Amino acid sequence: MSSDLDVEKQESKQIDSKPDDSLLKQQNQNEYEYDDSELGPTEKRKCRDFFWVVLFILFWIGMLIVMAVAFSKGSPKRLYYPTDYRGNVCGFNNKDVKDQLKKDGYSDLDVSFLQDLTDKTHCFFPYDDTSNEFCVSECPSSGSFSSPPCSSGGVYDYYTSIEHCNYESESHLRRCIPTSDDQGILDTLKKDVAGSISVTMGDLAQSWWIMLVTAGIALVLSFIWFWLMKKFSGFMIWLTVFALFVVLIIFTWYLWKQVQTSEAKKTFESDKTNAKWFKVLFSLMVVVDFVFVLLVIFLRNRIRLAAGIIREAAKAISAIPSLVFFPFWTFLMLLVLYLYWIPVTLFLMSAGKPTLEPYGSNSYKLHYKNDTSTNYATIYHLFGLLWTTLVIIALTQATIAGAVSSWYWARDKHNLPKSPVMTSFKRMLRYHFGSLCFGSFLIAVVQLIRMIIRFIEKQLKKRNLDNKCVKYCFYCMKCFFACLESWLKFISRNAYIMIAVYGESFCKSTKRAFHLIARNIIRIMVLNVFGDLLLWIGKIIVTIISTMIAISILRSRKDISFYLIPALVCALLSYGIASAFMAVFEMAIDTIFLSFCEDSERHDGSSPDKEPYATEDLRKYMNEHKPKEKEKENL
Repeated sequence: MSSDLDVEKQESKQIDSKPDDSLLKQQNQNEYEYDDSELGPTEKRKCRDFFWVVLFILFWIGMLIVMAVAFSKGSPKRLYYPTDYRGNVCGFNNKDVKDQLKKDGYSDLDVSFLQDLTDKTHCFFPYDDTSNEFCVSECPSSGSFSSPPCSSGGVYDYYTSIEHCNYESESHLRRCIPTSDDQGILDTLKKDVAGSISVTMGDLAQSWWIMLVTAGIALVLSFIWFWLMKKFSGFMIWLTVFALFVVLIIFTWYLWKQVQTSEAKKTFESDKTNAKWFKVLFSLMVVVDFVFVLLVIFLRNRIRLAAGIIREAAKAISAIPSLVFFPFWTFLMLLVLYLYWIPVTLFLMSAGKPTLEPYGSNSYKLHYKNDTSTNYATIYHLFGLLWTTLVIIALTQATIAGAVSSWYWARDKHNLPKSPVMTSFKRMLRYHFGSLCFGSFLIAVVQLIRMIIRFIEKQLKKRNLDNKCVKYCFYCMKCFFACLESWLKFISRNAYIMIAVYGESFCKSTKRAFHLIARNIIRIMVLNVFGDLLLWIGKIIVTIISTMIAISILRSRKDISFYLIPALVCALLSYGIASAFMAVFEMAIDTIFLSFCEDSERHDGSSPDKEPYATEDLRKYMNEHKPKEKEKENL
């Protein structure tokens, strides 16, 4: 009897334990165990989306094949060497294309006009017949504008053997441009343009060290702005809110003054109409002011959180200072890509097949035309640029996210890997490069579609086929794909953060990021508005101050005559450095924010195992809002 009771007790214990086991299993599915040796709440890393790594490698094998074909068929000199009026390229032996023309079915046509112009590398425009230009060995250095017989020698047309008189000229882009005073306005314009270009290039050469100084100043100012956001992020955000409110009030007051002015006049019917519309605008602005105040009151806690997130991002960058200089590696990678892509593009553009076009009644002229395969190769090459550029940018974003998340998800913020940035970079290359290729591929496809749409639209405009219906359709398509590209960039950026934290595939990370953002949509809207605004203000301030210092230095230099172009270069350089710095800050802010959202959802501090990873500042925010969240759950 006792044995039966023992069995029943054991069975009841097993039955009672089953719900606990299922709950524990469910809890293990929903909760993530945090290992301080790992960078984030993730299990050991696995290679994700490997198919896209293979596809990217195969695609680049295709890019190399395109390069080989372009180098074998193309000749970039044809792009900038001039041609005569029969299509012969100056400086080339154009007789070499006879065999190609015969293969393409031109064997029965007269191709005797093809010339060996290897020693004639310049193009001369006859004064008495400017439409029949031809190639010469060098540009004439003497002569005047006159008709035959020539007083100082002439140049013979190798097609017609007609003598054309020389005129004094200089070579510009291998074209003989007149320099004689008889040229009048054209000569003056040419001298002004050539002189401006030469003076500008000289000024740039003289001011190279000023550009370096400007770059250094921009970097220092970026650090100062970073320090201000770290120490006074809350004050700066509330100051921005106050400034926006003041602008709204001033604009509302201005509209009220316009209403009073219009009411005072009312002499003509137009004055009555103006008064009516100013009243409408004034009423609308009063509503906007009221809504703005309500939003600030309603979102005050989210604004405080945004200030805290920005402050935490600044702390993360301070703990990992090498993050600031990582974008320069991105710049070097992009530079290598463009140094490869531009020459191949030039060869592709000059890889057209020689063809013959009618010239006159019974003659032909030489013309190079790209065939279908070359056009497809050009599109393939262009897509390679888009995809690879986005992969490099994605690798940069994911590396920054991985380094920042390693700081956030560490119990001891001072106990980080020796090189968090390089550790994150290696991890992304080893485990998640396929995911980055996948996300970049989606964006690149949309970018290519947008380019094709713009190209088709331009072609229709050239042929006068762009009626109102066509314009509306293209406007809708451009708007749709522009929005789609922006959305893909946004969701991919956040997916890369989830990849850096959890180590999942691109699709799973995208789903996780989407749901996390949806649950915190108001928070992220407030953070994006004020975070992006502060970063934009920082870029503008850094650029303006750096450029003003550069202009003051340039104006004090007597050896620089035209300082506008060097100042513009300094401004672009300053803006580029500030943008690179702020891009790191922006990615750090997004990473801290998503990590905080995950942390606050999974760790409420109810037990030692559920202690948040956030620092004290963000924990205060968690504790202040914990009761409200529990009340909502009970309701």
